[in-house]
Amino acid sequence: MAVIFDPLQRATLEAATGRIIPADRDPGALEAGVVDYIENTLATYEAEHVPLYVDGIQELDRLAGERFASEAFVQLRTEQQDQILAHLEEKRSPFFALLLEHTMQGFYGDPRHGGNRDRVSWKMIGFPGPSHPEGYQPPFGWYDENIPDDFEPAKKRGK
Repeated sequence: MAVIFDPLQRATLEAATGRIIPADRDPGALEAGVVDYIENTLATYEAEHVPLYVDGIQELDRLAGERFASEAFVQLRTEQQDQILAHLEEKRSPFFALLLEHTMQGFYGDPRHGGNRDRVSWKMIGFPGPSHPEGYQPPFGWYDENIPDDFEPAKKRGK
């Protein structure tokens, strides 16, 4: 797995994505491995966004200091983290917009891309995976024909 962020940067992203999709009776972004998805995405086909993430993480910490006299975003209470994220959303921060997009992709996307660990979001919404019920049938595009399906049909799983 790709490593883009140092431990503090990673912890900051885990805190932020965990506030975007918090765990309740169902798993949240942290349990789904959303930050793994983000790192994988930035290490492969969206490397141009690494500086935006680095600057955005620094901004989260800067705002934590300005608003709450804290050294780091991760040290804030969840309500305070929510206030900072809401502020970034209100000011239409490019970092927040990308973080939100990547959080949703990492939570709801196909696990083969590094997020949605153990298909937690699919289980939550009742989606059995791309092979349900009989697998994909042509005609589809190149991707559907050439990317192997990692999931067994539901019939084979005993459902």
